[in-house]
Amino acid sequence: MKPALVIIDMLNDFISGILKTDEAILTVKPTKKAIDVFRKKNYPIFYVNDSHYYNDFEISLWGPHAMKGTDGAKVYKEIEPEKNDYVLEKHVYSAFYNTPLDYLLRTNNIDTVFLAGLDADICVRHTAADAFFRGYKIYVIRDAVAARIDKNWEVYYKKVYNANIINSDDLDKII
Repeated sequence: MKPALVIIDMLNDFISGILKTDEAILTVKPTKKAIDVFRKKNYPIFYVNDSHYYNDFEISLWGPHAMKGTDGAKVYKEIEPEKNDYVLEKHVYSAFYNTPLDYLLRTNNIDTVFLAGLDADICVRHTAADAFFRGYKIYVIRDAVAARIDKNWEVYYKKVYNANIINSDDLDKII
């Protein structure tokens, strides 16, 4: 296994801003734990973040959020990227769509993605779909994601993407 951690939309607007949910803040510590494990083992970490323009498709659905250049579009302070981490911008739900994520994963010989972020039933789900379509093995870190609409997201991930659902405490034993 050659793993990478992909952190999706752990941004101020989703954790403490306009699109926050009660569950979102609870994902910060487990995400930090995952980051620490990946850094200790020298595995790559990818932050893929909404960075919207006003004419992006989803603005009409969700309203202005994570607007490019605003504080709301910044990674939450406790889990900020470091200099060797990859930081990518996205304009739709999937971390793969029109970003260099697949290219960067492949050039690092990554075959397994560990997903963390917001929300399990929206952006993380679309990222998992695109990872599946590209042949990556998928792990979702249960306590490092929160769901906005579909609170039973785990069954879907297992049945549709053959994903493994784990807790952040299990990472050291898996990778």
